[in-house]
Amino acid sequence: MNRAEQGRFNRYVRTQPNECWLWTGPGNNDGYGVFRSAAGKPKLLAHRWSYEAHLQPIPEGMQLDHKCHTEDQGCPGGSDCAHRRCVNPAHLEPVTASENTLRQRHAGRAKTHCPQGHPYEGSNLVVKKDGKRRCRACLKAHRAKASTPASA
Repeated sequence: MNRAEQGRFNRYVRTQPNECWLWTGPGNNDGYGVFRSAAGKPKLLAHRWSYEAHLQPIPEGMQLDHKCHTEDQGCPGGSDCAHRRCVNPAHLEPVTASENTLRQRHAGRAKTHCPQGHPYEGSNLVVKKDGKRRCRACLKAHRAKASTPASA
């Protein structure tokens, strides 16, 4: 990071009483701030830029969890969550996609069942390399259907 980038970044930051650094610049449809560090460079998520500029590179395959959101039990989450605009690197923690999903609060809680109603737990839970959860019963049914020859 150079001084010019840091100066441009700081113009969009407002420190809040809870020590969140609120991003006031442009954002995306998911409620996260976006920042272009220099002309011609791609837009980045502002919280990711801040973490890497102030602390260290984000480890490969990791996501940043907003600890300020995780600790605020009164925040329902979603794209309107103000914590998504927090760019304070002290409020950010690299975690796996699976851990980040478990920490989220969608309408008050994480999904516990697949769309077909099978539980995401025990031997029925498959966690892919990307951290996404899959239903073993549905995967098995899909494979069985794919291996059945079509009727003539």
